[in-house]
Amino acid sequence: MTIELIYPFFILTGLVIIGVLLYLRHLTRKAMRTILEMIDLNAKLDYDLHHFLPQTLPLLKKLKIDDLYYTIHYLDTTIQSTTTPPREVVEKNIQREDYRITIGIVPRHSTGEQHFINMIVLEILSILIEMNVLIKIKVIHEALYKFSKLQTFLLHDVKNLAQFIVSLSYNVHHLETPEKKERFIDYLKETLPVISRSSAKIIGLLEVRGKTDVGESPPSAIDLKSLLENLAKHYKLSYTITGQASIRAKESMVISIFDNLLKNIYDKFLQEPDVTLFEPFYSTKKGGLGIGLYQARNIAHAMKGDIHMLPQASGTSFEIILPANVTM
Repeated sequence: MTIELIYPFFILTGLVIIGVLLYLRHLTRKAMRTILEMIDLNAKLDYDLHHFLPQTLPLLKKLKIDDLYYTIHYLDTTIQSTTTPPREVVEKNIQREDYRITIGIVPRHSTGEQHFINMIVLEILSILIEMNVLIKIKVIHEALYKFSKLQTFLLHDVKNLAQFIVSLSYNVHHLETPEKKERFIDYLKETLPVISRSSAKIIGLLEVRGKTDVGESPPSAIDLKSLLENLAKHYKLSYTITGQASIRAKESMVISIFDNLLKNIYDKFLQEPDVTLFEPFYSTKKGGLGIGLYQARNIAHAMKGDIHMLPQASGTSFEIILPANVTM
């Protein structure tokens, strides 16, 4: 073989190698871009598996992966794909003390360079899913820890309040002379401010706090007319609503305000004209705790609003002021 024949062979071989390298480079860059898109998507969705996994499939199809299957168990939660995986699924299992993850992909084919891309994508997906699960577990454990601390504080304060009520009940039934009655009134004047502060603290801990609620839905547009109609119908109240209004806030907080007001109207809570409104632990209703209106006003204050009772010859009139857009 002459040297003139060898040169074209080497040139052709070199071109083939360069072509293969360029093709592999194209596939690698495409795979890396798609993987980065998956990581960005996961972050944008706040590491929420319920939203992330269904939205991953369009990205996977760019890499010739036709379907995604998963079963995820952590604590008391199970997340599972809706369809049954076929036999050709490529699968990975992760078993830990607090969670179990099974994830599978269905590649269009698994030969040559596509096999390595399939393995890389499966590993990246496994890492993202495991990270999301660990984040969820950490958040839940922190919430339970905070709740446990809150419960400890509440039990201490409620115990003191209950002991005061027991002592108060005993003394009320043993006021046999005017002197004892006078001493008892003096005692109440000294202790009731402390008890009132303790009561306000308990209510403050129990009331709705948008920033600390676990799983609380984000602020949304709320049609106040529709909300009031539903509550009025629920309590079987005759009503007339004029005008239209909507605010953007956490729905649970808005419902709590109006529900407390309408429920008290339904229960005929305000039958005495001299009752001090919004006073905690005061109620004219038998068996009532007297915290509904107080809580409603505290929630309104937390939303940068307020509730007032308007002077009226008969009946009861409230003025409720809430900002059009509540950011909490």
